[in-house]
Amino acid sequence: MNDTSPEMESLLKARYAAMTGSERALMALQMFETAQRIVLSSFDPALNDYQRRRELCRRFYGDALAFSAFPEPGYGASGLTASSTPLAGEATG
Repeated sequence: MNDTSPEMESLLKARYAAMTGSERALMALQMFETAQRIVLSSFDPALNDYQRRRELCRRFYGDALAFSAFPEPGYGASGLTASSTPLAGEATG
């Protein structure tokens, strides 16, 4: 489906082409963080931090990666733990 008029599409293409690589990267990062916040807002508030991280990974990248990177406690030999990198909207420090 494409509901964008040819004129608007042309305007958008010109705007994106005028952006620097850094500006495009920042725009992509901001869109990813927004998507992350939307997904996080759908989670059960009873989930702990580890479960939230695993579920976020699962929603974005699928079961295989999520359960490999964030195994159920007591399972898996990888010894991986939740990252200390904050999720979008989380306070640091």
